[in-house]
Amino acid sequence: MRTVARFRNVLQDESGQALVLAGVGMVVIVGFLALAIDVGQLRYAQTKLQNAADAAAMAAAIEISYCGNTHACTAMQTAAQKALAENGFSGSTVYTNCGTPGTGLTIGVNQGPCALGSTSSDPHYGSSQFAEVVVTYSQPTYFARTLGVSSVKIKVRAEAGLANSTNCLFVSTNNTSTSANNALLVNGSASIAASCGIIDDAGGSSAAIFNGNDTINSAGLYIHGGDINNGNNTISPSPTTNALAVADPLSYLTAPTAGSCTYTNEVINGGSGTVTLNPGTYCGGLIINGNVTVSFTSGTYIMQGNMIVNGGDTISGTGLTFYFSSGSLTMNGSSDANLVAPTSGTYAGILIYQDSSDSSGIILNGDSNSVWQGTLYAPAANLTLNGGGNLAAYTILDTESLTVNGGVNFTMGSNYSSLSGGSPVKSGAAVLVE
Repeated sequence: MRTVARFRNVLQDESGQALVLAGVGMVVIVGFLALAIDVGQLRYAQTKLQNAADAAAMAAAIEISYCGNTHACTAMQTAAQKALAENGFSGSTVYTNCGTPGTGLTIGVNQGPCALGSTSSDPHYGSSQFAEVVVTYSQPTYFARTLGVSSVKIKVRAEAGLANSTNCLFVSTNNTSTSANNALLVNGSASIAASCGIIDDAGGSSAAIFNGNDTINSAGLYIHGGDINNGNNTISPSPTTNALAVADPLSYLTAPTAGSCTYTNEVINGGSGTVTLNPGTYCGGLIINGNVTVSFTSGTYIMQGNMIVNGGDTISGTGLTFYFSSGSLTMNGSSDANLVAPTSGTYAGILIYQDSSDSSGIILNGDSNSVWQGTLYAPAANLTLNGGGNLAAYTILDTESLTVNGGVNFTMGSNYSSLSGGSPVKSGAAVLVE
């Protein structure tokens, strides 16, 4: 009995158990501490990788204008890899346009963005005006490897585009010859009010001519050559002459491909009431005779010939691009135009696009309530404004030359909020968008 009692006493003796429990607890605490250190290192590495990806996206975006029609060109890839290396991640392998990544440190360079799969997930999805990078990196662990986890894969994404240009009126950007004159000709009592800059790239001594009682207000008027200021003109701010030449900011555009003739020598006669026209190829062009209302449905209209709108007509539509492979646009009389360019897609912000080899002049005689919301791009042609005005949220003019005649009160806004990618004319600076 005494032996049993002694054994029971031994079992009931709790001295020293606290020390054992404390030791076990310390092991657990140190384990969690070790994992916390790994988690902290992973978060630090992810932040560092994200910063590097941001820099790579902006570097790639700056090269977009040099790539022409080659998406994610070599210059973009090289710039992105270099930016990644400068931020501590060297030796990356590159893939493009959502291809298959390799192993190790990889960088995907996409133009346009495609990683998120749709416009609902990314408003810039598929837009060639934006560069996207996706960087994958395996971050080594320190303490987690005792549990069999030697590294953790980190994946980050960044997206950048070029900032909107502060300029919206360009003439003679394809002709910087020292003998080029009369690129900007403003005749008596005309008015241009531009909330953006004006670029005259002609190099002659009379690259710009202002003839009496003109009013020019802009964010800046830059003339590659010189100007002639006749009569009592108000020009604010004063022109900057002998300015540096700039390249055509819209030279990246690619002409649409014409299909078979949708319409041939189409004529809408007066008295037709309201007529609806649809996108397609207009072989022989389009003539709209007096006192007709024409509604254009959204899409691209390929004109193979002149589009002539005669006096008293009303033309309207949204999401429109008129491409002239030959011929040009003439608005006669007091016609009223309410035309709006697409807000997304290949020709976002492009309203009139005339082939770069087509020198046929554009003539606009719209009334004071007209809306020309979009870009009028005719790099080889003269644009003549004869009377009327413009109430659009934004307008961009890019032509070989511009003639503004008396009675014109043309306003050029720069509110690009309706465009998913901002202005189609970009500056040389990149900005992060995601």
